[in-house]
Amino acid sequence: MSVLWCQGMFASGSTWLYNVARAVARELDPHGVIDERFVFQLRDTEGLSARGVRHIVKAHQAVGGVEAVAAASDAILVTLRDPRDAVVSLMQYQNFSFSQALFNVRRAAEACVLLGRLPQAVTLHYELGFIDDIRTIDGVAGHMGGVLRPEARNAIFQANRRQAVERFIGQLDRQPTTIVDARGDIYDLRSHWHRHHAGRTGEIGRWRRLLYPAQVHGIETALGAWMDLFGYQLSDRSLDMTTLSRTPGP
Repeated sequence: MSVLWCQGMFASGSTWLYNVARAVARELDPHGVIDERFVFQLRDTEGLSARGVRHIVKAHQAVGGVEAVAAASDAILVTLRDPRDAVVSLMQYQNFSFSQALFNVRRAAEACVLLGRLPQAVTLHYELGFIDDIRTIDGVAGHMGGVLRPEARNAIFQANRRQAVERFIGQLDRQPTTIVDARGDIYDLRSHWHRHHAGRTGEIGRWRRLLYPAQVHGIETALGAWMDLFGYQLSDRSLDMTTLSRTPGP
């Protein structure tokens, strides 16, 4: 296998999975050449066809030609989450407006469908707690064509537990690969752990108390078919002109 593509809905455990995949790759091929990268646009995919290299890719969307490159990957892991919670996450932790959050979540959702239906893909639902299940580590290794020693599996799992991740994020300022982007976002270029990943609760269903009915309606209108495909139930909230005209929040 040369390319493992980690495709994720926002706030779906995709960064956790990417870092697990990085660690598994190093364990399975300790002397091999491993390329780790985040893909946003087509130029970010340059070199993925190089032979003799194990590529680990993290992505949220697949447009502008990226989709064809992603679909050619040897193995694909797709992390999913209720798009209503994904929108809330972008609004809470990245200060996106509702419209910005929905636009980005729609892009990620499209990529999840495109790649998730391919024969070499495995989908993981955030709501099922895969990030807290040590068997996920073995599953990733198996999807990459290998088997881990029990002690290696345990070490990878412990190194990616929430407490360990929080400690790492707390020391971002000391990491040589930490950068600050144009938006002031601080993150580690290798792991892609961001400052905004710290202090999260992982709460499932917070959209019910943090989104207005009109916002819920907007998400479900845009992504209702996607939600049905992946088993997310639509809400039963009724709408009237009063709720539709309220100022978006939270």
